[in-house]
Amino acid sequence: MIARPTSAVRRRAAALLALVLGLSAGALGCKSPGAPADAGVAGLSPVPAPAGLIAEAYLPTPDATWAKARALLGGPAALLPSSAGALAASLLGLPIAVASEIDGNVPLLGAAVESPDRPRPRAALGIHVKDGGRLIDQLTRGEGARFRAKPDAATSIALLEPLQGASPVALGVLGNYLLVAESPSDLTTLGPYVARTMPQAQVPKEDLAIEIPRPAIEGPVLRAARSAWDEARGPDGAPAATAVPLAPMIEGGLAVLGDLERARLTLVLDESAHLRVSGTPKAGGGPASKASTELAVGDVRPLLDLPADALAGILVRDRAASRAENVPKLVDALAGLIEGGLPPAERERLGAAIRAASDARGDWFAGGLRFDGRGPTAFVRAAVGDRAKLEAAIQDLLGATELPPIKAALQREGIRASTGKAELPQLEGEVRRVRFEQTAAAIRPGGAGASPAPPARKGAPAPPARKGAPAAAPPPAAIELLYQIRDDGLFASVGNDPGAGLRSAVAAVQGESLGDVPAMKAALAPLGADIAFALVVEPLRLVASRLGQPGAGDPAPVVIAAGAAPAGAGAPAAIWVRADIAAAAIRELARLGGAF
Repeated sequence: MIARPTSAVRRRAAALLALVLGLSAGALGCKSPGAPADAGVAGLSPVPAPAGLIAEAYLPTPDATWAKARALLGGPAALLPSSAGALAASLLGLPIAVASEIDGNVPLLGAAVESPDRPRPRAALGIHVKDGGRLIDQLTRGEGARFRAKPDAATSIALLEPLQGASPVALGVLGNYLLVAESPSDLTTLGPYVARTMPQAQVPKEDLAIEIPRPAIEGPVLRAARSAWDEARGPDGAPAATAVPLAPMIEGGLAVLGDLERARLTLVLDESAHLRVSGTPKAGGGPASKASTELAVGDVRPLLDLPADALAGILVRDRAASRAENVPKLVDALAGLIEGGLPPAERERLGAAIRAASDARGDWFAGGLRFDGRGPTAFVRAAVGDRAKLEAAIQDLLGATELPPIKAALQREGIRASTGKAELPQLEGEVRRVRFEQTAAAIRPGGAGASPAPPARKGAPAPPARKGAPAAAPPPAAIELLYQIRDDGLFASVGNDPGAGLRSAVAAVQGESLGDVPAMKAALAPLGADIAFALVVEPLRLVASRLGQPGAGDPAPVVIAAGAAPAGAGAPAAIWVRADIAAAAIRELARLGGAF
């Protein structure tokens, strides 16, 4: 027998369910194909949308979608309720007999409104039942009654008040819909729209479909995105060191997000989970409109040309014009990492070097990560536009480490940088080396470069050692980056074995590559030819490597990609993002928890 969830667990789960399905969406209306969600509520006509509506969501077939979700999760999920009705009854603290009254073949509906006086929007769900009056009788009459019905005159909702204690959420019945919200006021605000208007809309074909209108994008969605980015920046507004290379891309993404007229999110479950988000730019030629027509897009070939043993790979495409626009932003971000900033002359020299490298390289770069017994090694291949200019620009960039402010900043961190040639007999052509090493002062305890462990929270126990995990190795005293510029690309590698990484990256172009791995090829092939960004990760094999078992783990790729499609053939321009997660990855990551 499975223990029933506690009241606190039910309250959190039900509230989360309401917010997830109701938040971040808006007005699907008749824009999605399919049959109406319900024939309507007898005697109850549709009502106008509530003020501030920012969210409207449809789960067309709750029973079928829940069955797919249980199959994807596998293992312990088999012990969970077998129907959406039984799951809802358990989460809401209702008698299990009520589960048979919930109709899992009729869409579950959700809506939300912006709430200026609350930290998050108000949301409500509508769960279709076979007979609303009979449901009220089962919950309010007889010896097993748990609620009393209190009619709300303004909305005709029968509010269900618990006879004892408190309900984890507010419940009500209107027509043939069981309404769920965090509070009775949320029920009366959103309930009539959910139960009387939304059932008249056309139903999408996906397992979950949400459409996000401009008010939601400009409000809670954009605020949440900016808040997340602000957390990665210091008090002075400068990004953390690890976020510097991504800063222009993130800032550009936020500008595009704020310029969308609407967006649509869908989820389809089969042997994998497929999440899609597409956005329609506003009129007026803003950042989103420009991105839909000017974004550099192409196929996934450079990613498939990475070495076959890559456990993660990334592909980024960009145009020379967009790179040129981002140079000042990148210089600002780098200058922000240096105490006191950069004087104008040094700033101009750094900017010129970055600009020259940006102009000389091509419109894409691809990178990957491999693991062996010694640890991780990363490698990169980038397109080359002008080989001679790129070679000179990289030398200028490396020379920037000798600029007094940058050199002083490295010395404060206990780091010394040096450059030179490297000997790799197995590789034709000149190979260059960049070496970063800790100085003696940094290696000594308490030296300039030493990083003290963060203080433990008072009263908090020390984190336990994970069973089977290797002991944490100290950071290496030196890191080498090897690179080679050829007519067919710029190749580079850094990590535990940069020599092997560089050789494999060069050899993969003509030899065994990621495209020869069936699981990777099958996962990446559907991306098409309008990709601006793609990321593929083998999480199970990465987990195995992290646990000291390189090469172990089953193939289960996770793919995240983004791109743009211009208007055409009656379809509007669109910016899109997608994620495809293999079932094995979902099951194992849930089982392994924090191992990854």
